[in-house]
Amino acid sequence: MADRPRTPGAWALFAAVALILLFLVGPLVVVVVSSFSATSSLAFPPEGYSLRWYEQVLTSREWRVSFSLSFLLAALAVPTVAVLSLLGGYGLVRGAFRGHGAIQAFLLSPLMVPEIMLGIGLLTYLQSWGLINTITGLWLAHSLVALPFGLRAVINVATSLDPRVEASAASLGAGPVRVFLTVTVPQLLPGLVSAGVFAAVISLGEVAVSTFIAGANTTTVPLRVLSAAQFELDPTAAVVSTLLMMISAVVILVLERLLRVSDHL
Repeated sequence: MADRPRTPGAWALFAAVALILLFLVGPLVVVVVSSFSATSSLAFPPEGYSLRWYEQVLTSREWRVSFSLSFLLAALAVPTVAVLSLLGGYGLVRGAFRGHGAIQAFLLSPLMVPEIMLGIGLLTYLQSWGLINTITGLWLAHSLVALPFGLRAVINVATSLDPRVEASAASLGAGPVRVFLTVTVPQLLPGLVSAGVFAAVISLGEVAVSTFIAGANTTTVPLRVLSAAQFELDPTAAVVSTLLMMISAVVILVLERLLRVSDHL
């Protein structure tokens, strides 16, 4: 059957979608292309192309320290958010207790609070515990910011679970812990992985809250990128941003292929 000719309305819709995609993807393309600049200035389009700035970033001790710190924080935040999201999300869906709605609203409240307000609150709170400019303080801050996103992912999956499956396992003699570990958790795995992805991506890109918690000895990659973009004006910020985009894209593509994570994000 031959395709019908596009109407003016269809062409207009196509043009609008194309412009929106260009608006969303354009800045990313500019960053990637600028990272291969041969000059010492951050400009688009570059006057020439080179890998010199990639070499400079990968051989820089300061950048290596920041990368190590950011990856460590992500490695700490992922299991923290995943476990808390698993227990909290499942409990909120299956639990029947007084104040259920209020507790859920409280746990999800960081989604509706500007991060700068969270940063000020965490600064005051963590300072009293001596956790400013420490890995522990950044770990707790990143976990707090990412937790509501992980909770939403687990809640979405837990809502669709059939309680009769767990009841069947219990009727066959499995105890509550065994039912949860062998029946419930495997069904919640997509939401659990989504929570981990959220935690990793948010931790690797967190700036607003980290600005209040970090210090001279705990400069994460996003903070160093911000500093490079503000004061150095060379392509190193574009290089690091490109590397982070590549890492995030690879992780998401692998997880999507294995677990179809996008269905639960």
